[in-house]
Amino acid sequence: MVLEKLFGNATATKCLLFLARYEEGVTREISEAFKIPRAQVFIQLAKLENAGILSSRILSNIRIYRLNPRSGISGELKLLLEKYIKDQMPQEKYSDFYLIRRRPRTKGKPLKGVYE
Repeated sequence: MVLEKLFGNATATKCLLFLARYEEGVTREISEAFKIPRAQVFIQLAKLENAGILSSRILSNIRIYRLNPRSGISGELKLLLEKYIKDQMPQEKYSDFYLIRRRPRTKGKPLKGVYE
């Protein structure tokens, strides 16, 4: 993956791709989506937060991460990650995190797109 070279390793890249897709996330969600140990995900999220690329907030006892909106590069970074997801991500990896549902579907609503 080209982005792995840019961001240093696969785990950091997957964390950023997840956050670009879902706006925010927690360690458990990211580790389950990509089948990576939580410790590795936590370490990369902490490094990215210390670098100012991510920001986090605590809700109850859960730390929620997102791209840092105060970072000067957050907009360009998100565009780069979204372009990679859309144009260059292999289809077998695409389903790893793109199909995660965060809220229930409305009763009676037909399935569309990738769920068909």
